[in-house]
Amino acid sequence: MTGKRKELFSEKVIAGSRTYFFDVKESTDGIKYLVISESRQVGGESYEHNRVMVFQEHLEVFNEVFNKAVKFMIGEDEPKAYNVEQIRHEYPKAYTKWTEEEDIRLRNEYAQDKTINELAEIFQRKPSAIRTRLNTFK
Repeated sequence: MTGKRKELFSEKVIAGSRTYFFDVKESTDGIKYLVISESRQVGGESYEHNRVMVFQEHLEVFNEVFNKAVKFMIGEDEPKAYNVEQIRHEYPKAYTKWTEEEDIRLRNEYAQDKTINELAEIFQRKPSAIRTRLNTFK
């Protein structure tokens, strides 16, 4: 087919007053792209049309973000990489605000050459929290 775009795939979705079309096409130079079209009747015999084109080279990132948006809309957000309650089983004071007394004690214990792991046990906080807090004193 010289001079024409080829339609490789087409699917129609009727959703209430709107109709969506998902078409995969191929340009004359062999580049594939997705066209998502929306059509809706806006009175009488008049229709409004909207169109988005996604080229093959951008399809992976488009699909990733599209799926995130869908999960968000239907309430299936990705879970956090951590769970505070689970962490607090091992470190009961994890993610709680440091008090002035704890800061003073942390400085004193650190000055006595306690290791990060020993400090984590004393303060019931994650070793990374101890390191971060010590860095605020420098």
